[in-house]
Amino acid sequence: GSCVCNAVQFKLNSEPKAVVNCHCNFCRKHSGAAFSTFVVVPEAALEITSGQDSIARFSFKENAHKHFCRHCGSPVFNKNERYPGLNMIYLGGISEPLNFSPTANIYCESQLPWIPTIAEIRSFPQGRSKN
Repeated sequence: GSCVCNAVQFKLNSEPKAVVNCHCNFCRKHSGAAFSTFVVVPEAALEITSGQDSIARFSFKENAHKHFCRHCGSPVFNKNERYPGLNMIYLGGISEPLNFSPTANIYCESQLPWIPTIAEIRSFPQGRSKN
């Protein structure tokens, strides 16, 4: 995987322990999206193959850190001491995200009320229909 500008590149050296949608308020604000989807892997399974010096860190709590590209701002992974030994990789940065499907929703007390009905809204294969 990589960030948008490709300054940070990484690979995962093991299968994920889980794939989760996080609905917490911080993830929503940090990503600018309704929720964030993470691929959870053992800490040793994330190998930064290039751009280690391009990774910046934001500590939003004493024990929770967001790691992102300092050039393009793309979020890459999170660490949280509540989940020792694990890295939460942002699904959007993974080169082949179709291989991963969420198995759980977490922090659902913060979930936006329309999320459960998302499959019911109109969908277009590319952008909006001209009709």
